[in-house]
Amino acid sequence: MRRSILLPALLVLAGLAAGAQQELAPSTDQGPIAIKPATPTPNAGGVYHLGPGITPPELLNAVPALYPPGAAESDPPHNCTIEAVVGIDGVPTSVHAINPNPGPYEESAIAAVKESRFKPGTLDGNPVPVLVRIRVPFIGLALAIPRVLTRVGRFPDASPQLRNRMAQQPGYTPPRPVHTASPEYSEEARRKKIQGNVMVSVLVNEEGVPVDPRVERSLGYGLDEKALEAALQYQFKPAMRDGQPVAMRIMIEESFKLY
Repeated sequence: MRRSILLPALLVLAGLAAGAQQELAPSTDQGPIAIKPATPTPNAGGVYHLGPGITPPELLNAVPALYPPGAAESDPPHNCTIEAVVGIDGVPTSVHAINPNPGPYEESAIAAVKESRFKPGTLDGNPVPVLVRIRVPFIGLALAIPRVLTRVGRFPDASPQLRNRMAQQPGYTPPRPVHTASPEYSEEARRKKIQGNVMVSVLVNEEGVPVDPRVERSLGYGLDEKALEAALQYQFKPAMRDGQPVAMRIMIEESFKLY
């Protein structure tokens, strides 16, 4: 049995606190190797998540969503987030609202996304099915046009110390995992019966997608790379600052145990 533990107490925005040890690269018996983005791998259903190596789908024909009956220009804005799998034919399937209690606006947004058509996402130039999130904004009575969420958020100041202080300020809530993944054992580590923990950090962007994975504490024997692959399969509800989604770097501890 293997388990993966999210460490909320170790949340940081863009790097470890001052004085922390230098980031370690994935390693082997021969020593550290350069960090490389993990090769994208599909889930059990053959679907890829957005991340390094995946070109996101693009909307070719975005069908505007209809406002629910009785909607008025003075109504508060409704920003609906819809999740869908865009197939290699550009047709969205498994379309559903992120909101666990969808209402008339979500139902209208879902209908619009189902009728829209996409340029499929690609891996190495080849079309692949990709899980995406699509935002449909209802503001006043303006056209509610779907758009694919692909932007990776960055804080404007590159100082890790400043961003660490920002993470402690009131108004922030950390990312919440909605999908986790357990790392696989490497053949070398299994053969040599290696056990231990790998500490990985990822930047969770405004769409809740983990990007820019880094190994912060290495174990070697091919397990670092397996930990990175697992971390990129996580999905989150993004961090929030004063009610708005923001990017935040978090730590994930991947545990490797043989039973």
